[in-house]
Amino acid sequence: MHFSIGGIEVAVIVDEDDFGLPLSAFLPELDVATLEPDRHWLDPEFVRLDRDLLRCAIQSFVLRLDGRTVVVDTCIGEHKDRPQIPAWHRRSGTGWLDRLRAAGVTPESVDLVFCTHLHIDHVGWNTVGSDGKWTPTFPNARYLMGERELADWQARMSDGTAEAIQLPGLLDSVLPLLDAGRVDLVHDGMEIAAGAAVLPLPGHTSGQVGLRLDRPDGRAVFCGDTIHSPVQILQPAVSTASCRNPAQAARTRIALLEEAAANGRVIIPAHFRGGRRVTVERQGNAFRSLFPD
Repeated sequence: MHFSIGGIEVAVIVDEDDFGLPLSAFLPELDVATLEPDRHWLDPEFVRLDRDLLRCAIQSFVLRLDGRTVVVDTCIGEHKDRPQIPAWHRRSGTGWLDRLRAAGVTPESVDLVFCTHLHIDHVGWNTVGSDGKWTPTFPNARYLMGERELADWQARMSDGTAEAIQLPGLLDSVLPLLDAGRVDLVHDGMEIAAGAAVLPLPGHTSGQVGLRLDRPDGRAVFCGDTIHSPVQILQPAVSTASCRNPAQAARTRIALLEEAAANGRVIIPAHFRGGRRVTVERQGNAFRSLFPD
């Protein structure tokens, strides 16, 4: 799948296109009854209300910036121990690398890997197994990680407060890159290319960042898990059960939506199905989603 942001072509490399989560448990403050007027477009693409199910994609985005190939987030990966999520445990034969190559991108051709945050469904293809150890999937790339994001996880690993579900991803998909000297830390506002800057998006994790494009050929934001589902555009104060700081996540999400509505910015969340991106308009005190045809 491809789409364009102005003159920028974006390839969507899907790792899992229909990962289901219990809607009421994952978004515990969601007022499901108020979704009924929007059911005609939400259900079944994004939710199955009759099954209390949230439907998510897990995917990477590949784009060219100033002649460099950039991969935003790297999904789940293969052959990795994920016992707490059986569908991801030691998975194989997913075809993610084949789909990447079919989009005209080889691992060797990738210049930058932009990690919005370090949850296991965003870092899995950072590394692959080789001779009994985890090595960079993209041998010529620099891996960009938010300095606050990495520092927070390192501190929590040290003091034993990191969530057990996230530890395997840190051990096999983040630390090997640090050991190999392949990580560059990025800070708020830093440009990784002309008109492509690091945007702080805290709340889901302490140091989550996005990639904001303000270029003559496109205005967009790759926003990671700031928004998991279109239902959070309808109810932006609702954060997920997996958010480190739900109140901060809501403030970040509302600010992102307000800025996007004011400036016509395309929002590209990590987990949207359908067209994979959205623009928004103000509708009184709320927002309305505008999906591409």
